[in-house]
Amino acid sequence: MTDAVAVLFQQGQQAFERGNYQQSIALLGQAAALAEGNAVRSGEISLWLVTAYSAAGDQGAAVSLCRQLQRHPDHHTRQESRRLLAILEAPQLKRRPEWYSEIPDLSHVGDRAYTSPYSHSLKKPSAATPKPQDPPPPATPLPNAFIWLALTGLGVVTLLAAWL
Repeated sequence: MTDAVAVLFQQGQQAFERGNYQQSIALLGQAAALAEGNAVRSGEISLWLVTAYSAAGDQGAAVSLCRQLQRHPDHHTRQESRRLLAILEAPQLKRRPEWYSEIPDLSHVGDRAYTSPYSHSLKKPSAATPKPQDPPPPATPLPNAFIWLALTGLGVVTLLAAWL
């Protein structure tokens, strides 16, 4: 595998893992075109490309490439493409809204500088404002009378047993 193919493949994987699926598709497509002579490497890259198409929402391209890979020279690639095709063509189950949580889109959050709500200067309390008094600590409860009664009874029984 040439260095260019390895670099493009790695960049495509990293773009995929960051959620940049369109960039991943472009990089993996270039890597697959350059790796045509190496059946094992081109198969691996093409399987990643199928996954990137699917993640980007282009199910047609993912299924089409998966079907092409079923005739690939590498046995592992053919086997994985059949597995992926079964997943891609599986019927979608209906999901009730209460079964999942919707994650809000936070892509716009990183665009502007973050300012902490606590970054403003703190005001010193004025002398005229009385400071609230802390409530007195709760009184410690008396020991449980039952425990003392039981210990006393146990002591008496022990003394009687020793005396007899």
